[in-house]
Amino acid sequence: MYCSKCGKVMDDGQEFCAGCGSRAGSAATGQRPVIYVRDKSAGIAAILSFLVLGLGQIYVGKIVRGLVLMFAYALSIILIMVLMFATIWDGSVFYYDDVIGALVLLFIVSIIYLIVWIWNVFDAYKLANEYNDRLMADGKRPW
Repeated sequence: MYCSKCGKVMDDGQEFCAGCGSRAGSAATGQRPVIYVRDKSAGIAAILSFLVLGLGQIYVGKIVRGLVLMFAYALSIILIMVLMFATIWDGSVFYYDDVIGALVLLFIVSIIYLIVWIWNVFDAYKLANEYNDRLMADGKRPW
């Protein structure tokens, strides 16, 4: 038997809780029992997204969003490599004067990726906190 106020284990014949002092039969007075649910850690979500784009979103439960971010990242890396190679290679000759253009393209894409990566970390952190807030409000997993 558990205490309806603090959740501490009580013996069957025990009339008062040793932890909080409430009467053992107080659950019949309309008080709801406390249910402890494991929350998602916002810090772990942010660290996972820091390490791998989209992994924090998957940890929080937004699996489709995380997989889309992972797929978009992989696709963008492949596209960047193809564009870089196509910029400086033409059949059998490297055009070294186009290397500057390729480096500028790489710089611009790197800045855009950095912005998306930082957003990804903050999004995972925000989603974990939103998950915990909704879980605490109604006791149900939000998604």
